[in-house]
Amino acid sequence: MLMSNKYKWPIYGHQRQLNFLQGVLNQDKLANTYLFYGASGLGKKLTVDYFSKSIFCKNTLKPCQKCNNCRMIDKNIFLNLDTLGKNKDLSIYNVRDFLSRLSLSKVSGKIKLAIIYNIDKINLYGANALLKTLEEPPRGTTIILIVDSIINLPITILSRSQSIKFQALTRINMEEWLENFEFSKKEKDTIINLSFGRPGLALTYMKDNLKSFKKDSEFIIDLLANNTFNYLQSIDKWFNTLKKDNPGCKVGELGNLTKKYLDLIELFLRDLLWLKLDRKIVNDLYYEKLKNLSNDFEKESLLKNLLNLNNLKNKLRHNTSPQLLWENLLLSIK
Repeated sequence: MLMSNKYKWPIYGHQRQLNFLQGVLNQDKLANTYLFYGASGLGKKLTVDYFSKSIFCKNTLKPCQKCNNCRMIDKNIFLNLDTLGKNKDLSIYNVRDFLSRLSLSKVSGKIKLAIIYNIDKINLYGANALLKTLEEPPRGTTIILIVDSIINLPITILSRSQSIKFQALTRINMEEWLENFEFSKKEKDTIINLSFGRPGLALTYMKDNLKSFKKDSEFIIDLLANNTFNYLQSIDKWFNTLKKDNPGCKVGELGNLTKKYLDLIELFLRDLLWLKLDRKIVNDLYYEKLKNLSNDFEKESLLKNLLNLNNLKNKLRHNTSPQLLWENLLLSIK
């Protein structure tokens, strides 16, 4: 984590990006437009939060979280900071309204900051309206664009932005970050393996101290370990419960409810294959159970079903019976 006697940003990894942004603040040389991009869960939004607060914070250690500016930003009532894309879509109407607010005079100070989230969701009309502002931004105004992927962004927006790319944290960074949480060594290793260097993704597993992940994992292991008759009974019982808990659900909607389990079974099948090939697995938490289970499977079958999983995920989006898909999946695996 970056240590500084002037900035208090509890952010792990991204040393180069943090040094650059803090250098910008030290030199008081904000660019007209910044583009923060990188996969979801890397810490882009968190970095923007600390960067934006540090711009307006009145104390020496930034952000202090205590001055009027910091508190007003927390309450979303600081008039020199405006955002779009968090709670409103990027329709042409919302974009124009947002840009109109930017053109108003600053309430105090010499800087006005605008943050647009999920900029890749902007349509052509909104992008054209935004482009005019990027070409000639109001005096003293800095715009920050945030996006997971720049693939669908218009080249005109890219060319007028100073890009700051965020990449996955190293294992050492993740280990340092996880020291703030009380998990066992195996749990931490599994969290790191599952999150691929993305703290935001790790937090989705950690939000209930891994209880949901462990419950879902046990369910998948039971499915894989059962004989064919018990397996079919488990699937039938599972879908009867899903239908009861979600009355009126369409077939496609019911299938979406099982998608996370397909992702999980993909993880388990890959680990079973890795065990057959004497490679390191992702789910250290269930190493012993997976090791015992691997004796019941053949490498060729595991590989074939891993290749078929993407096809099954696509079918879940359509009106194909998810129960039938699950039955066929596990029957083919066995």
